[in-house]
Amino acid sequence: MKFVFVTAMPGFSWGGSEELWSQGALKLHKDGHTVAASVPFWPTISPRVTEMVDKGIGVYIRRPIPENVIVRSWTKAARMLGNEAGKFRWLRLQKPDLVIISQGGIADGMEWMKFCMDADLPFVVICQCNTEFWWPTDEVAITLAEAYLTAKKVFCVSQSNLKLLEQQIGGKLPNAVIIRNPFNVSPDKLIQWPIETDTWRMACVARLDPVAKGQDLLFQVLAQPRWRERAVQINLYGAGPFAQGLKRLAEYLQLKTVHFHGHVNDVAAIWAHNHMLVLPSRWEGLPLALVEAMWCSRPALVTNIAGNSELCVDGETGFVAEAPTARILAQTMETAWERCSDWHTMGLAARLRVEQIIPRDPAGDFARQLVACAGNESVP
Repeated sequence: MKFVFVTAMPGFSWGGSEELWSQGALKLHKDGHTVAASVPFWPTISPRVTEMVDKGIGVYIRRPIPENVIVRSWTKAARMLGNEAGKFRWLRLQKPDLVIISQGGIADGMEWMKFCMDADLPFVVICQCNTEFWWPTDEVAITLAEAYLTAKKVFCVSQSNLKLLEQQIGGKLPNAVIIRNPFNVSPDKLIQWPIETDTWRMACVARLDPVAKGQDLLFQVLAQPRWRERAVQINLYGAGPFAQGLKRLAEYLQLKTVHFHGHVNDVAAIWAHNHMLVLPSRWEGLPLALVEAMWCSRPALVTNIAGNSELCVDGETGFVAEAPTARILAQTMETAWERCSDWHTMGLAARLRVEQIIPRDPAGDFARQLVACAGNESVP
């Protein structure tokens, strides 16, 4: 069979949301299927894309079209004449058994879905995130509803994201299923609880992007007098386009307990050093940081956004703030602090829960589902 992966995630060159489709592609290639991929151009190529090329997977890199009057006029004329843009012509020539459209949100790949419908190409869609902050207009909602119902499968990473998607398009998606993302720790390796010190260490493992990840909310809580006096250390792991702004905010608020560590590849090392995950997200899919912390037997403090509360049980495996606001986050962090002696036990409970919900080989499960879709088979 031939599988073609199209990633339609604007904004960042690579992230955890890219791992599902890319690892799924590599597994299908290893199993003897023909695989190709179309990815947007970025000045720095991800090692995962390089790995695909090295293993013989055909990768089509979509370079941006210059925005000027002549090019726009030519593109408009070509569309009127029925000529396809290069990226769509490339896809048609692949003659795939299945097209996999990977999105960061719910509409990033809309033009690809529309093309597949027009070209009668079977396709599936991945939705890695969703938020109430974006709502489709009437015209877009109608197009999305048709596209999602036409897809052989719609893969969402949390029940909450799927429920919101159905509300946004105004209809049920009987072809939708929940899929899990690959994680970056070994499920067979137990991470020991940090050696006790006089300081409790909380890790915020997330892209430095307060719009989505809410680090500014965390900083507002830490600026309160009670938190300035406590023996706590907040370690931020991650990079992003708002790094300097967040560092300036921490300096402005004089947060001596906040430390920036940048991107760290060794996730297990993060949890060998820290006691709890804190993730004050404004929107999510199902964050890898939460899954990985739980595999490493660490409790979490999260907001009740998307899939967070589907995995983290308030008072049992961590703490859940009902909304991403500084006031409610402060209340939840206060509750967590009062129970810091229970964190170790809650971390062990988190490990048991993640073992029950998250498969050990999410990419392998995903690849098997794609084969079934291409062969019109049902997946148990």
